[in-house]
Amino acid sequence: MRRSLVLAGCVSLFGLNFGVANAEGWQIHSNAQVWRLVSVADVEPEQDPQALAWLKAMSAAMRDTDYAGTYVHVRGDEIDTTALWHRAATGGEQEKLLTLSGEPREVLRQNDHCECQWPDRREIVFGDFPGVRSRLSGVRFADPAALTAHYRIVVLGQSRVADHACHVVGLVPKDAWRYGYKLCITQGSHLLARMSLYDARGLPIEHDFFTALNTGGSAEANWPQMVPGKPDAVPPGYRIVERAAGVAPQALAADQGWTIAPLLPGYHIKSRVWRENPVTHQRFEHMIVSDGLSTASVFVEKLPQTKALDPDAAKYGVNIVVRQVGDVRLTVIGDVPMAAVEQICQNTRPVQELPGAQSEQNPLLPPPAAGASGGSVN
Repeated sequence: MRRSLVLAGCVSLFGLNFGVANAEGWQIHSNAQVWRLVSVADVEPEQDPQALAWLKAMSAAMRDTDYAGTYVHVRGDEIDTTALWHRAATGGEQEKLLTLSGEPREVLRQNDHCECQWPDRREIVFGDFPGVRSRLSGVRFADPAALTAHYRIVVLGQSRVADHACHVVGLVPKDAWRYGYKLCITQGSHLLARMSLYDARGLPIEHDFFTALNTGGSAEANWPQMVPGKPDAVPPGYRIVERAAGVAPQALAADQGWTIAPLLPGYHIKSRVWRENPVTHQRFEHMIVSDGLSTASVFVEKLPQTKALDPDAAKYGVNIVVRQVGDVRLTVIGDVPMAAVEQICQNTRPVQELPGAQSEQNPLLPPPAAGASGGSVN
């Protein structure tokens, strides 16, 4: 897991968002300066069609628009500043990110692949871009109608971010298993200029926002079209620390490995696969659980001895829980409230312990043929 956290350090520039939410106490106010506490029952209407339309437009704009700027991430006493360039290139999205605080670090991303460079160390890591994309990204909001079962999506007024007038949209959780979100979407360009998360008391726990944001020709950056993962993408003198390649993930059948039962309301298992640790070459199971907006990963690996949690894990801003079951170590990491992470970890168990009817078909595999059954893998 430590090497996985090294890559997590790379993609923490894109990062996940973490905290705690409780629908009973989640409180908002349309005033852009002060969000007073109000009951979730007082949020009207149940869903605002205009808010859903803005979310959909924002998701497309963040993918298809050329833009550049400087954004700040604030969580507790951690403040990180990053320069970002994004372009919609032939063949997909490309991004370049450069840290302006802390250790110098540069990340290049092309679609689902990223490479992270540490100039001072002369090291580079190649890996898969995280499914949650960047902190300031619209990917998770691409289908806002699918989120309405567990979030009330409402207009909260107007604001101004990085000298751009913005529409303010709130996603109010209906239960304690998810966060509250506040998004500022620029008028006209529909870019996501700010995203904030709120805890069970309705207090902010994390902010991501642009301090400068430019589009069109002013967003052009002096960096070439990328060919990530190719030899010419490695700067001279750099050492490759990790390259996520080799054995492709292998989907588990419904009666193999571990699963999560029962699942939290509104959550589903997006994938259950075998992966290979690029350093030790040992296989481990990886599950992704999501409600369409928030996501958690479950890692199941053979570790006969109980191992203390990596002290560096907290640096990456994740909620993380570990449980030892015999010689198997379960690790749950997610952008969901700690209560949800703990419940997911507690409910992770071998498929063979469940009645056959409860074994959920892996969405990565076609339905099994009648009468067919696979062998158990633990």
